[in-house]
Amino acid sequence: MKLILSTLLLSTSVFAANDMIMTAVTPTEQAKNFTLESPSGATISLSDYSGKYVLVNFWAHWCSPCIKEFPDMQKLYDESDKTQFEIIAIHAGPYNSEAAQFVKHFGISFPIVSDPDTSLKGWDIPVLPMSYLVDPEGNVVYKAMGPREWNVEEIKPLISN
Repeated sequence: MKLILSTLLLSTSVFAANDMIMTAVTPTEQAKNFTLESPSGATISLSDYSGKYVLVNFWAHWCSPCIKEFPDMQKLYDESDKTQFEIIAIHAGPYNSEAAQFVKHFGISFPIVSDPDTSLKGWDIPVLPMSYLVDPEGNVVYKAMGPREWNVEEIKPLISN
């Protein structure tokens, strides 16, 4: 009986965890603007991309789930219409040589910035990776907690008008 109950509780928590990985959000939450520095020294703000869908991804070079999702994210970026969609990946902590190697290894071409003092606490980042899809009006419409397969057909309609 205890084994059956334990199995039932475990399977329920796994399904609940999977439901939390991808969550559509009623677009009432305005995304908080940020201005952060890229490795080249350029400043990038979320507001630079108003009028587009923007996937804001929080990651770290030491985070194995982050490493897992970056190839799919790059493929999604390569196949997307840049007039309608952008990705901004925010490295948690200072951008260092390990982060640079990570970006080079995966051939990341979308904007990378760093949050050296983790000042973006207002974004609610309970885990890494954590991603938010912001619509062209600046509303958060989608949250993804943990790693995700980004280059799938279900995602593509979410990032186009």
